[in-house]
Amino acid sequence: MAAILQAAKNALPAPPEGWVIASDDAISVPQSLCQDFALIPMRYGFTRLYRQVGDAEARQKLLDEQGDREAAVYAQKQPRVDALMAQMEKLAAAQAALVEKGDIAGAQKYTPQIEKVQAELTTVLDEGSNPAQMDAVAKEANRDLEMTIAVHVNAWTEYAGPGAKPVAPPGGAQSAFRWHVEDERHSNDCGLYLFGAWRPHTQGGWRTGERAGVSLFAAHTVAIRVIADPDRLTKTVGAIDIGTITALLK
Repeated sequence: MAAILQAAKNALPAPPEGWVIASDDAISVPQSLCQDFALIPMRYGFTRLYRQVGDAEARQKLLDEQGDREAAVYAQKQPRVDALMAQMEKLAAAQAALVEKGDIAGAQKYTPQIEKVQAELTTVLDEGSNPAQMDAVAKEANRDLEMTIAVHVNAWTEYAGPGAKPVAPPGGAQSAFRWHVEDERHSNDCGLYLFGAWRPHTQGGWRTGERAGVSLFAAHTVAIRVIADPDRLTKTVGAIDIGTITALLK
């Protein structure tokens, strides 16, 4: 298993210019095995995280500028925030004094006033906020910042993500799929590349098929999963030594 993972590790591309390997690049394999699982190929793998550092100052500038804008907006409403906070503290103190005296009915009369001030404070704090702009800046700061390449040997199952479409597989691959993943802070593509005798899974996706007469610790199937910026993913996959990967299955 260690030899297979070392070969897979050697097949992965070196960091592009301005990038570094941000993960622990050490290989780790199981040191023991429950015999209950000795009837199917042993699963193991290796994942490498890459991070771009060459433009760190430019990315930080985007975040700093957004922080300055937010600070300027807050500074304009600071006097009103302070006044409302002082008013709330005064009302809360008066209410607490009545509670301490046992005058619960009197204390409850302050509740509507406190709730009104709280609502006014929330309105003021929300003034000028632009969550969409904040998300856009964060997404731009994170764009093409990290990518991962994971090599899964003998995975029990593999699945493509929502909206996945078949793409031309690299030489020696059984099949390949690509899809887009978008959230508030990230915009990446994912690629899944299957090598070996994968079989359709009854619950969707694929499951590992066995190579006859081969050790359960050898490579029966290999799946490579790449997550990267859409403009970088194809280039990254092209830099993987596919020949070394396919040789693991011979």
